[in-house]
Amino acid sequence: MSVKLLILKSYEDVIAEVTAEDVLGKWYEVSNPFVTRLEDDNTKVVFYPYIPLSKQKTIRIPADWVITVVDPIDEVVNSYLERLNAKPENTDTEE
Repeated sequence: MSVKLLILKSYEDVIAEVTAEDVLGKWYEVSNPFVTRLEDDNTKVVFYPYIPLSKQKTIRIPADWVITVVDPIDEVVNSYLERLNAKPENTDTEE
């Protein structure tokens, strides 16, 4: 699994498993995307579904909407993976 943090032009930080990239560089395909936010004076990471009303767990994000793609720190990856294993009723998770 390749968990990445995609920084979008909207300044959303999206954490997801990048499952594919277009060979022409036109899109990123991601699974289980969540928006990450820092709260409580930057001491707590909170996750929100990227598109909360969608049934799809895998989506494509246009590459021209992505500013950069980076590796998240281990603590954030671990929290993200815990979120994926959490019950579906939970809509946000704190680190």
